[in-house]
Amino acid sequence: MDCGGVFVKYVLFIFNILFVICGILLITFGSIMVSTIKDFSGVGETFTANSVAIIILVLGCVVFLVAFMGCCGAIRENACALTSYSVVMLVLLVSQLALIIYVWVDHVQIQQSLEKIVQTIWDQRKTDALLMDTLQRSFKCCGLNGFSDYGITYPASCCDSPSNGTCGLAQVMSRSSCLRAVDSFWDTNVSIIKYAGLGVTAVELVAFIFACCLANQTRNSQRRQNY
Repeated sequence: MDCGGVFVKYVLFIFNILFVICGILLITFGSIMVSTIKDFSGVGETFTANSVAIIILVLGCVVFLVAFMGCCGAIRENACALTSYSVVMLVLLVSQLALIIYVWVDHVQIQQSLEKIVQTIWDQRKTDALLMDTLQRSFKCCGLNGFSDYGITYPASCCDSPSNGTCGLAQVMSRSSCLRAVDSFWDTNVSIIKYAGLGVTAVELVAFIFACCLANQTRNSQRRQNY
């Protein structure tokens, strides 16, 4: 293999090491989102919000496995593995673009679904206080629109150190409303999904091109050896 082929081989190997790391980060990020939302699985609107987190988690697993296959194919110079890697990488690239476009276009709808979840949990607090308590502990918030929604008695989930099952005014004044906390959670995560996703997709495109070049060069080298 000439110098150009060796260069492509090791660049592709380094790219796939980065993809392995990206896959692990996506798995971690998706797991955090799923674990945060799963506590509210009894609410009907959870499906729309939870589907994005599950897709990210599955995508992370696929990226990890494909990147591992790419590392093996590049180092062993296996044309079959590299071709399979290129095809799967193309499908993965298109899938990621579709996810990014979906989040970019429908991020307001997903945010509204999250807000409906919060509203439903608030409306059901008298019959199912556990969900509201879980929400307030998870997001460090108090009340639907603020701690004043509770009047003068604040539940223990509104602060870190309750006394006699309730929180004092000084303890809850620093807590934002649960609607605002959930909106902030989504705004932070949607930016990560969009911009980090675009960066990963750009690197995947380069890896796809390099894998095609290396697979073609490997096949040509094998043909020359047969003559």
